[in-house]
Amino acid sequence: MKLLTVAAMALAAFALPLQAQALSISIVWSPEKHSGVRWSEHVQTGLMLSLSGQEGIEINDAVSYSSPENFAEVIAGIEADVIITDFAEAGSLSEASPAPALFMNLGRDLPATCGTNTLHLAGDVALGRLAALYMNGLNAQRTFAFVKENDEGKQHLSDFRRSFTGGLGGAAFAEPGQTSFDNEIAILRVTKADGAYFDLEGDALYRYLDAFTSFDVPEALSTVTTSEIDYDRLGDETRKALSSLTLVSAWNADTVDARPFKTAFRDRVGEDPSFAGLMGFEAGDLLMKAAATENTDLPLFDSVVGMSWQSPRGPVSFDPQGYAIVPVGAYRFTETALSLKGRISVSADHACKTG
Repeated sequence: MKLLTVAAMALAAFALPLQAQALSISIVWSPEKHSGVRWSEHVQTGLMLSLSGQEGIEINDAVSYSSPENFAEVIAGIEADVIITDFAEAGSLSEASPAPALFMNLGRDLPATCGTNTLHLAGDVALGRLAALYMNGLNAQRTFAFVKENDEGKQHLSDFRRSFTGGLGGAAFAEPGQTSFDNEIAILRVTKADGAYFDLEGDALYRYLDAFTSFDVPEALSTVTTSEIDYDRLGDETRKALSSLTLVSAWNADTVDARPFKTAFRDRVGEDPSFAGLMGFEAGDLLMKAAATENTDLPLFDSVVGMSWQSPRGPVSFDPQGYAIVPVGAYRFTETALSLKGRISVSADHACKTG
């Protein structure tokens, strides 16, 4: 059974094998990677939104895999022109067997190998690294980092340390169930820190924000977060106090530039789009733009990799190896909404070379 079929559009611009007259897309993903997240549903919804009104596109039902070896077995039985997946090494595993015209890796992982048949649409969105790159531009010299005490938090801190060029005066982890953050706020004052980075989640995040609001934090302190903050959970006093805080994000559905996409997505599934939903939207949008190209001789990878386009997350392009150059947004909190302060373009940190 097909999830979505729209028929009869000539797609010679894709230079597909056997002079195919339609474009078929399969989604191959691992439920184990996205516990509690309806990854494939969000990707499919994003695809449908970007392909609305287009003809000649066929989206197959999503198929799951359980391991790298199983992935190779799964795609061997799929006849599709494009395979959208969360498996970063997809292209390298299929080089010895018949492969689709294009793999599109929508996952946040970056592969250890290089290929010319895979687009890595998310780009390098390691949150700790993004925060460090932004803070490097602030010339902060005495910075304190505070992250959640789990594997993700430790990875954020590691990525931050690796990319930050200023002085990291200290780092701490939020303890499980922690309710008081007086000590962390006091450290910022006592050490006369001029920079702070935090990434927390759940109740701990909002308790920390309340503590941040209650204390007399120095005006010279540049505070950056990569936390997913629910604006509706912020009290009026907290919103006012967070005007000096900067949210660094490769994607945030609550920003003004993402509002039309967020509204359309909510109308479909009744919830805000996740990063997977955004990636699905971008994937479909790219394929439609490739269909409109006048150069019918290029392989699909080459047609797409040379593009730059406007996404709900901002202006996006690719490097020659097929990695997205991410438009990282810096957002200021106002009393009513997030306001874009500016963007930095972040290239993926990989060892691939042209040719």
